[in-house]
Amino acid sequence: MQNLLKCFEYLKPYHIDMLDAIGVMIELFLLKTLKRESFFEILPLDKARAYDKLTSELKSIIDPALFIAPSPKINTSKILKLIAQDEFSNSDIEQFLHIITQKKTTNKLYFYSTPCEINQLLVGILDIKENDEIYNPCYGMGSVFLSIASITPRVSLYGEELDSKLSSIAKLIAKLSGLKESHLRVSDILANPMFKENGEYIKFDKILCNPPLNAHLGTELLKDDERFSKVGILIKTYPELVFLMHSLAHLKDKGVFIVRNQTLQKSSLEGKLRERLCEEGMIEAVIELPKNIFPHQSHDFSLLVISHGNKEILHINANHEHFYAKDGKYNRLINVEEILQIYRTKNADKSASKYASLTPLSAVSTQDLRAHIYTTNSLESTITLNNASSNTLESLGVEIFRGQRIYGTRKDEMIEFFDIGIADFAPCGYTQSFQTKKLQGNREKIEKYQVRSFDILLSLRGVTPKLTILGKIDSISVVNSGIIVLRAPSQKVAVGLYCYLFSLAGEEALAKIYKESSDGALNIENLSQLIIPHDYAENAAQTIENLNNLRDDIYKTQDKINKIKQDYQNG
Repeated sequence: MQNLLKCFEYLKPYHIDMLDAIGVMIELFLLKTLKRESFFEILPLDKARAYDKLTSELKSIIDPALFIAPSPKINTSKILKLIAQDEFSNSDIEQFLHIITQKKTTNKLYFYSTPCEINQLLVGILDIKENDEIYNPCYGMGSVFLSIASITPRVSLYGEELDSKLSSIAKLIAKLSGLKESHLRVSDILANPMFKENGEYIKFDKILCNPPLNAHLGTELLKDDERFSKVGILIKTYPELVFLMHSLAHLKDKGVFIVRNQTLQKSSLEGKLRERLCEEGMIEAVIELPKNIFPHQSHDFSLLVISHGNKEILHINANHEHFYAKDGKYNRLINVEEILQIYRTKNADKSASKYASLTPLSAVSTQDLRAHIYTTNSLESTITLNNASSNTLESLGVEIFRGQRIYGTRKDEMIEFFDIGIADFAPCGYTQSFQTKKLQGNREKIEKYQVRSFDILLSLRGVTPKLTILGKIDSISVVNSGIIVLRAPSQKVAVGLYCYLFSLAGEEALAKIYKESSDGALNIENLSQLIIPHDYAENAAQTIENLNNLRDDIYKTQDKINKIKQDYQNG
């Protein structure tokens, strides 16, 4: 491996585009594999003759449209000697591509491929058989083709890719991997999908997809497209859902997709898609991946396994120290075969139950499909969450909304109001005084989002919940965008809820929702389904009175402390 890395580092300065250097490396691998005798004949030649012989031999095995000419300035014999020293397999080449794209992040190639262990997991889940037709709607540079060929080269590969340079490299890799046949196209799957016959989308046995999250998708013209119309308007910020819905039109047997965890728990479009997939029994498994395994990605990811006729969903939580190891700045997936064994046996071996659970569709909440919600003790709470319709915030009639930024635009006008922040929260009991008064703002938004007496306020982010309840307020007041508002239907319900949420049990229940939020922000849908005990309001009137008295004592103590500080400074 070191010789291959040395060769790549040598080639990089001679090519303006680093992808060209990768392309040349693949060409050299091809030459050694397909014309081994010619490869070794070049080694003893002088520099000029060696270069001419190299380019001539490469052109004899590579399509002119794909050929990337090595720089004439290179020392041909030097790089060929490095490659000649070792024999390499598909696995070795895939590992080489993994190192230069995923580990050596200074190359800035991490968006163009998938970590090799993830490739192995994707391919293992698909259970590829000889003569399968496999489709990839965004194949990138095609490193996964090497994993496919390691299972069996006797498959037909189909794919679409927007970037022609990546496509050229992928075609070289497909040729190198020895796959029976490949049909790799350069196309825009939204505007011009290539694999249609008589107006119908061609079905493929297996589909795999690691979507480019940095893609800019033009979705405005697709509202009436048959692939997307069932779930409404597309959201550009979630390209994985666009690729998933497109792929469903091609799906025959099974598909596996890398998605961000946000798409498994948000509302709107994602919710409609999740509901459709669950109603049609198309979700076979959700495998939550370890954090921090994709370079320069702050998101958490899962594998979504799609097939037909599922009556239950297998959840595997691979975001566990048993399944990852530290590898430089990032984590690396380990024990891939164990994950595959759990998947193949559908968790029949109960010794793996702390990592996996098989959940009937009737017990699945489309509000949150992430695996860790359903594994181990979380499964019981999830089932309870779905069945306990009489004691959630939603069933109690609590309105939940997030604070807004209501000033600092051209729509500002003269209006006096208080802007409430977390610093205003009383330590316990009612909050009735605020520090920040504003004189200008968007009157329409202020009137819309104005808080009321006995609204409960929660911090949007945090590990330990920050909580307060407003007392009787007469001034116009709003909360900032870092605060969630819970508006109960009555003062009695509001006080009871506040006292429960202030308790240790309520604090722990809230903390769990914060912890399970993938982006660190409180998920409003999950919050609306928070289970509230039937006796939540018991003794609430006396409790709030006690808390208000304690609040006053705390303020008095703080005043005494401040006076000591001031007297010491003045003395």
